[in-house]
Amino acid sequence: MGAWRFWWDSTRRFYKNWGSYVALIFSTNLVISYLAVPFFNWLLEMLLKWQGVSYVSYTNVLSIIIHTPIAALGMLAILLAVIILIYWQFAFLLLGIINIFRGRPQTIRQVLRTTVTSLTLTSPSTFLFFIGYFIVILPFGSFIFTTPLLNKARIPAFIVSYLLENPWMALGLAGFYLIAGYLGIRLISLLPLMIIDRLPWKTAVTRSWQQTKHRTLRYLWTMLVTLFMILAAVNLIYMLIYLAQLGFDKTGIAMAAATVNLFIMEAITEVIICYTTAVFMMLIIVCYRQDFTLLRQAPQHFNEAPRLKRWTRASVAIGILLATSLLVAVNLVYLNGLVITKPIIISHRGVDDGNGVQNTIPALIKTSKEHPDYVEMDIQVTKDHQFVVMHDPTLKALAGINKKPSQLTLKQLEKITVRENGHQAKIPSFDAYLKAARQHHQKLLVEIKTSSAYTSADTKRFINRYGATLLAHHDQVHTLSYKVMRDLKRLDSQQFVSYILPYNLTFPHTDANGYTMEVTTLNDQFVDKADRNHKTVYAWDIDDTDQMDRMMFMGVTGIITDNLKEMQQEAKSNTDHPSYAKLLLTFMNELSLTSNE
Repeated sequence: MGAWRFWWDSTRRFYKNWGSYVALIFSTNLVISYLAVPFFNWLLEMLLKWQGVSYVSYTNVLSIIIHTPIAALGMLAILLAVIILIYWQFAFLLLGIINIFRGRPQTIRQVLRTTVTSLTLTSPSTFLFFIGYFIVILPFGSFIFTTPLLNKARIPAFIVSYLLENPWMALGLAGFYLIAGYLGIRLISLLPLMIIDRLPWKTAVTRSWQQTKHRTLRYLWTMLVTLFMILAAVNLIYMLIYLAQLGFDKTGIAMAAATVNLFIMEAITEVIICYTTAVFMMLIIVCYRQDFTLLRQAPQHFNEAPRLKRWTRASVAIGILLATSLLVAVNLVYLNGLVITKPIIISHRGVDDGNGVQNTIPALIKTSKEHPDYVEMDIQVTKDHQFVVMHDPTLKALAGINKKPSQLTLKQLEKITVRENGHQAKIPSFDAYLKAARQHHQKLLVEIKTSSAYTSADTKRFINRYGATLLAHHDQVHTLSYKVMRDLKRLDSQQFVSYILPYNLTFPHTDANGYTMEVTTLNDQFVDKADRNHKTVYAWDIDDTDQMDRMMFMGVTGIITDNLKEMQQEAKSNTDHPSYAKLLLTFMNELSLTSNE
């Protein structure tokens, strides 16, 4: 009952002073999103350009540290600056919401001054502890406190998938999240104790641990109930707008109604973001004060003057209306179907929804009948430096053989049967796979995978043997190896080569024709910059319709998917004269996925 009462009290409290809360949170988010984030992105890009670093990935981190230590130190300094700003943002919002609690006895300027003072008085040891706390608590804390500064602080989906495939790793990952969640609850009062009471981190940890003793489940239940009610409210609002548009689509005012509904969605979404932040900050405050009746108490100092309240609400309403109105032209373009683009659809490893064994000719033949724009497949070098079609570094998963492809000759590999999804087939050579693709008029996106056995001579051999036919049939190549990509472009500048980036830290400047991006950290800023630099962007793996909608909204060049037919249908429904209701639904998916960025 206490959890539901908290949600009701916090909602009522927000409604009572909604103008002040929205003004505080909305303005802070604007500063962070449109000043701080672009500044840090620009600073990082200038640093890397100055130091001659073309890209940043886990594959070259060690090289950056060794060969360009100034770049490494600069990146570390930028990271520390971002963490400081996150600390400041949390402190400013916390103190600002407490100020609203008290009836606004302080001006925003005074709250800002208090925040800066709190930050400057923070000891180095306390700040170092905050960094460690921040890293550990991030997976859990991001549900409570969101900031655009954290939009790249995510574990890539392919890493999570890899971990989940191994039972022990999956158990370890689950254990990590459970521990992070437990620590997040037990230390929920930590930052208020450090910021408001200015306690050293050791004292703050001890105090928070004591305060949350025997209250862990209560706080967890309160968080879950609050999160559920927020999600339920958001989905209800979006559903009502969608259903209303379904009705308007049958009338002569469908376009006008869609424009108004889109306007309402954008305005409401901004308020919901502010509401969510305020409510969870209230939860932190009542946990810190150990008093869930706090929200029902009168302000300690004085209430907001009615005139001030009216002025704040009017200013906020006008601000949101103006901000949303600036998007009217964009909205009209979107509703006319000119924003969403139809991407190239690429079958991942040559299969569709498990219709065969990955990277085999029978699967290729089946999938080609569904007419993907490209079939993505993988090749590796063999012991005799031939090219075999294989993704995994070993044959263990598909063939039960604990050998690497580079440890066997091509003839030995061709005799091996691989099994997956209830199907079986022989391992094909690249020559045989290429021949089958030509017979079925299927274009390929060839991924060159490297291993310890791979040499520069293999790249030259690949170009000499296959370069001309790949160009003639408009096939493409991509690779995770920067060296291989660079060598391919040097040996054959006409060849289309995409560089695979599993993580988007900053936009790379390379000789590649485009970039194959893991979807987790891919954003519209990256896509826009790629377009300005005449680079393609392929996103992987896109396996559900919400992700597909997001990619189409971003304008990516292509998507790589395991669910080919489903993504083809979604692309068609979004571009083949979609209803206004469908366009609004797609926009809702985009809002829900980017509201915390």
